[in-house]
Amino acid sequence: MTSEGTPGPVICHLTSVNIPEDGRILYHECRSLARRWRTVLVCRDNSATRMLEGVAIVPTPKRGGRLRRWAEVRRVVALAEAQHPALYHFHNVELVPAMARLAARTDVPVVYDSHEHHPDAMMTKTYIPAPLRRAVAWWIDRMERRHVPRFDAVVVADEALDRRYRDMGARRVVRLDNFPPLDLFPREVRAQPETPTMLYVGSISEVRGFSDMLETVRLVRAELPAARLVLVGTPTEEVAARIRGLDAEGVSLLPPVPYGEIARVMQGAHVGLSLLHDIPKFRKNVPTKVFDYMASGIPYVSTDLPPVRALTGGTGGALVAPGDPAAAAQASLRFLRDPGRARAVACEGRALIEERLNWDALMPRLIGLYEELLAE
Repeated sequence: MTSEGTPGPVICHLTSVNIPEDGRILYHECRSLARRWRTVLVCRDNSATRMLEGVAIVPTPKRGGRLRRWAEVRRVVALAEAQHPALYHFHNVELVPAMARLAARTDVPVVYDSHEHHPDAMMTKTYIPAPLRRAVAWWIDRMERRHVPRFDAVVVADEALDRRYRDMGARRVVRLDNFPPLDLFPREVRAQPETPTMLYVGSISEVRGFSDMLETVRLVRAELPAARLVLVGTPTEEVAARIRGLDAEGVSLLPPVPYGEIARVMQGAHVGLSLLHDIPKFRKNVPTKVFDYMASGIPYVSTDLPPVRALTGGTGGALVAPGDPAAAAQASLRFLRDPGRARAVACEGRALIEERLNWDALMPRLIGLYEELLAE
């Protein structure tokens, strides 16, 4: 099955982890590519084969949890090979060894898309026993260093990853930040709710600021009792039990929404939160929700970490010290109490998105890479 009405070679993206509606894979990359090539996305998912955003979704049943996905790598790769693509583009670190073997036995270009600093990420995984995390991170690093030079290109999501894979000897490195596609974030301003609303969108965990957000909303409600915090996403096991019963404290949990609908959710809030902890992973990788808040026309309150400061300089919101809910609450209150100030700051953020922090400005890099690889 291929993208309908699009001539030419088949491009196959594959993931053993992400859902078909993943923001970076589907809404940034694949749907853009489908306008030019027949694009297939192979994934583990219990849905039917179908077209989504012009992309052919080819699923293999999802069985078991996190550890099971490592055992199903071979099945995902085999399904991708069955599409007979002219180019492979894969997205998860556990696929690296299998895709390196595929690259060694075929002349079809293979592109590795690294979304995060994987060794650092292993140190934050609560499902890995704490005594084992350092060993797992070491093994991931060694495995990547062994196989990365075999791939035709590595696509990365930020500057730190760009440096990391160049140092590994990658043949080509293309940086594609997860900046928002402008067409998914229309400029029209929707009516905001009367209730002062703070919003967080993404995975919900301690290292992503769960406790800090609870303290922030508590401090805000001490001065604005009607204020509330809306969490949109999936909580980790460590915090899931703590979310139950928080409605009385102004905190509500909503399920994840497809990235294509995220602007609607964000425009229903007054302030977007991103209170990530100051850990190695977040000192390198960029929290993309900040840019989505900016594109949606709401100010953000974010911890002052190097990637956010380097890209925004604080435009579009407020930067606060990591681990300081009192500062986050005061910044939020300034926006909640002064709608004019909030609108002015949000407009500056939207202008920065339109000027240079958008996916439309980056997509030609991926098109150029594909054209070069397919010509070879």
